[in-house]
Amino acid sequence: MPIDGCRGLSRGVLLRAALDKSEGTSKSLRGWEMKIIKILVAILISYATVNLAQAETKYRNITISKTDYQTIDWNGGKVTIGTSKGIVSIIESSNQSLLGESNQTCFVRIVRIKDSSDVSGHCTATDKDGDNQYFVIERRQGDASSGSGGGGIAIFQGGTGKYQGISGSCNYTIKNLKDNWNISEATCVTK
Repeated sequence: MPIDGCRGLSRGVLLRAALDKSEGTSKSLRGWEMKIIKILVAILISYATVNLAQAETKYRNITISKTDYQTIDWNGGKVTIGTSKGIVSIIESSNQSLLGESNQTCFVRIVRIKDSSDVSGHCTATDKDGDNQYFVIERRQGDASSGSGGGGIAIFQGGTGKYQGISGSCNYTIKNLKDNWNISEATCVTK
């Protein structure tokens, strides 16, 4: 119910006008209100930052790499060790800011004995901003020969910059091509 002579004004506006007219009370109340507002803003910013860091992101990438491997005969099989360097291109993502390319370098070890394979590696992918993602790769199929390959998993181990604290994994499939080239496709989920 409006107060006579103040039709159309809200109670908040009327209360503010009454407080502004009383001396001493309005200044201390305004200071108190500002402190509360600052605390609420800080809480909201902290909450938003935590939620962004924990938001799930799904994406798909394609990697083209050139390998430089050395192989030795070992215990009835072969051991291959070397580097794989290439370009990772994120082609689909639930977070559009991730779309783009990164340079990737992996140190890889492949042990192939009879029909058993053990492929592992440690990798760093560096994006255009200089931020790094660290991950390990594991695969139990294929070797380094042309035409070989198979499916595996990449497990994130953190990073720098925007990737600090990243966790999650990618399921990938790799195909080794002629002249030490390979191509892989991965579907990833990170937090």
